[in-house]
Amino acid sequence: MHRVMSVKRSLTLAAAALALGTTAALSMPAMADSQPQAGAHRATRAAQVPDFTLDSTGTADLGGAPQGVGNAFGGRAAMKDVDGKNIGTAYANCDKDATGTSADQVLCTSVLKFSDGAQIAAEAVIPVPKAGVDPQPFDAIVTGGTLKYEGITGSARFTPTSVGVYEVSFS
Repeated sequence: MHRVMSVKRSLTLAAAALALGTTAALSMPAMADSQPQAGAHRATRAAQVPDFTLDSTGTADLGGAPQGVGNAFGGRAAMKDVDGKNIGTAYANCDKDATGTSADQVLCTSVLKFSDGAQIAAEAVIPVPKAGVDPQPFDAIVTGGTLKYEGITGSARFTPTSVGVYEVSFS
């Protein structure tokens, strides 16, 4: 019986120590820096992202947002350089958050995957125009990247050039 009590007491103390450690860690100020961390596996600066065209024509993704608010859907588009050469694929997971008379508001989380394997993550609330309404430009929040784009943050501007085609530039 004494051994059982000892084990229970040890477990109780371990749980208390874990709780105190977690509380201490959460109450410490963030150790943030405006620059990406340097190290053996961290870039010190993200590479410049070239402007490119995002082209979803010829895919099944031009059907527009689903009818109901809260409905989720996915999409993809070709990424092309200024010469029209394919440089990657954009993948998006979206959900319709609001309906409007001229456009629906859709929240999308996207990954821009370049042919060399580098990736950039971005999020945006996108105005998806109703039939007969011209698409509008929008900005995305760039939240990070991999490989040569590790440490990237900022924004990307998506400017429509035709239905399903956007010019993308980063700032």
